Amino acid sequence: MQLQVIRHDKSKHPFMRGMLAHKLMQRGLSFDQAYQISKDAKSYFQEQIEVTSDSLMQSVDELIVSRYGKGLLKSLTSELFPSGKQICVFRRNANSPFSKGLLTQSITAAGIKPEEAYKIAFDLEEELIKKDIMRISKKKLFEEVFRTIKKNYSFHLAGLYKLASRIDELDRPVIIYLAGASGTGKSVMSTFLAGRLGINKITGTDTIREIMRLVFNRDLLPSLHNSSSKAGVGMPKALDKNARLISGFCLQAQQVSVGVKAVVDRAVKERTSMIIEGVHLFPYMQQTLQEGTKRAYHIPITLSLMNDKHHKDRFLERGKGNELRKKEPYLRSFENIRSIHEYCISESENNEIEVVDNEDFDETTNTLMQLIINTLQEQVKSTLTSKS
Repeated sequence: MQLQVIRHDKSKHPFMRGMLAHKLMQRGLSFDQAYQISKDAKSYFQEQIEVTSDSLMQSVDELIVSRYGKGLLKSLTSELFPSGKQICVFRRNANSPFSKGLLTQSITAAGIKPEEAYKIAFDLEEELIKKDIMRISKKKLFEEVFRTIKKNYSFHLAGLYKLASRIDELDRPVIIYLAGASGTGKSVMSTFLAGRLGINKITGTDTIREIMRLVFNRDLLPSLHNSSSKAGVGMPKALDKNARLISGFCLQAQQVSVGVKAVVDRAVKERTSMIIEGVHLFPYMQQTLQEGTKRAYHIPITLSLMNDKHHKDRFLERGKGNELRKKEPYLRSFENIRSIHEYCISESENNEIEVVDNEDFDETTNTLMQLIINTLQEQVKSTLTSKS
């Protein structure tokens, strides 16, 4: 049974590590320290069903002293639980509660580390409550964050934050393309980027291809019904094995690009920003480079895994605990997957599409965020210049 925390008003709330960690960061602990203490607290109370807020606070203080010393405890503020006040953020006729999580997301989009972004959000909430500002416009809130980033970091980062926080207000939608061979981490990265950028729509080329398979049967378009790693089946025998694979893959990607275009056209028409991820984004990404920013801000990127052993390890991990995505077919076709991987990198370099090596998740996400926001900033400036 989950541990319940009994507050002074006798109300009960479930103990959550994340919530405790956030409160500890409000008191002055770093991101890493706060999450370590919250982990310690969960283990400390694992045999109990209920604990009062006072007992929890006292135990947390003891855990801080035990792990980090009395000096750190003395430097922290004593308040652990909030006063119950809730700041309201309004925009036009819409109201929503102040969310440190959402604000942190928009701050990290500028390339600021998550723990530092949390602190900005927490400090701002505390300042507003101290000034008894319980209602603030979204515009004013972002202006406050902009000033803080400009003061403590740089005008450049503040500008990136300003752009990242108003993607939904730009004059045209933002379409991010995340290409790459199977196993390079496109799906995971797309989900993460969508959360940090506030983009609600993600589409995979695998999904587009499945829909197209229902429309065009195997007799009509046989290549569409093969997996990308078996795209060479049915290609001319005069070609060598690798040439058949790449020729078949190019044909398959050309067919899927029809569906990709339809999805993008719909997003542009509805002015909806989105992320499209998948192995079949060539040649459509090349077309977006030729189009420029006429209808949307297009940001094509290719994910890679230069170390082939690490690439193979991703498939071994993928197979654990996921019956629907068995590792064996990928491992059997690994040589073909690497050939497609090399082709994607080569095409990206030929078309000046950025390639990001996805070896380390944190490093890759930070690189992608800065790349996306910087590219978007350049495109927005270019558009404004052409209008003037």
